Amino acid sequence: MTLQETMISQELANVDLSKVAALQQKRTLAFVNHFVLTNVQFLNNFMKTCEQKLMDFEKKLEKVNAAMVLLEARLSSIPELNTATPTPVQKPAEVTETTSTEETPASEPQNTVPVQDSKEQETPSESTDTVEGKPSHPEYDRFVKMVQVGVPLQAVKLKLSLEGLDPNILDQILGK
Repeated sequence: MTLQETMISQELANVDLSKVAALQQKRTLAFVNHFVLTNVQFLNNFMKTCEQKLMDFEKKLEKVNAAMVLLEARLSSIPELNTATPTPVQKPAEVTETTSTEETPASEPQNTVPVQDSKEQETPSESTDTVEGKPSHPEYDRFVKMVQVGVPLQAVKLKLSLEGLDPNILDQILGK
């Protein structure tokens, strides 16, 4: 214990607390209210600042997300990079063909011949749909492909309008 602490403890020991005047309640209440008020104001300002920074960060993230969508769209329009993309897309189509061939043998007694015929029949129908879509609106084909790959529809419509095309025609092509 230091000398000061010793002196203070001796003085407190000598004080008769029954003779000490009580603290004024109004004054104590005013101090407590002031303390609470300043802390609440500080916390409110801190919360407001944090919320504003979070909103700014969210806006920046949305801009980055939109830029990524546009970059993905530009990358998908490059033919050299597109050759790797159709391979995964064709695999699910083969799975669909397999499920349709599984349904075909159930209705027909021969297993081998109808499976080959159904694959041959589905391939021309898919190509005719694509061929029919191209003459009417060939400039929209890459946008349809973007939607099929998984680019959000609103981002594709934004890109359409930036290139001076009508987004409503895309809705008609997609059948919406």
